[in-house]
Amino acid sequence: MHEQEPFHGWYRFYDPESDELSPFYGVEHSEFYYDRQVYEYLAHPLWEDFGSDGLLTKVLFANYDSGFAVLEMFGVWNDLIQNDFKLLHENCLSTMMEAGIQRFAFIMENVLNIYLESDDYYEAVSDELDAGWIALVRLRPHVTEELLTLGLDRYCYWSPTLAEIQWRKLTPVQLCSLIESEISRMLPN
Repeated sequence: MHEQEPFHGWYRFYDPESDELSPFYGVEHSEFYYDRQVYEYLAHPLWEDFGSDGLLTKVLFANYDSGFAVLEMFGVWNDLIQNDFKLLHENCLSTMMEAGIQRFAFIMENVLNIYLESDDYYEAVSDELDAGWIALVRLRPHVTEELLTLGLDRYCYWSPTLAEIQWRKLTPVQLCSLIESEISRMLPN
């Protein structure tokens, strides 16, 4: 786990540590010590800790003028034990939402498992986003099953197309455009 780094191919577009509006502004990362963990396993120090014992994130891109952000997730998403989505909202998303972000892409390929309990908090955040959205990109099949079993696809956009996007080959603007196109296709007329 400690060798899995967040994607750094978009640093030329955005650097969360130097963005004064980022929830991770000014965070320093060790070059020598693995000071991040997913439960008892060491994780690469470039991931961001938002208060969860099992889930880390990295803001890969944020554009406040267009209201779009991309967050890469890493670890185990566990709402049963510690309400990871609530922690993510309180310690990361709310700051970004206050700064104008209303559309989020969560890169989920490094989420190993997801344990969900209820949809109350997801519904509240969905309402708070007004016309915005959260799109789940590159979900693993077993994570998708859990998400669909609880019906959380009512609050987060997911589709087979979003699961297959080769997002690393795109710019952040291209990814946003592709997601918006897919969401428009999914919405009833």
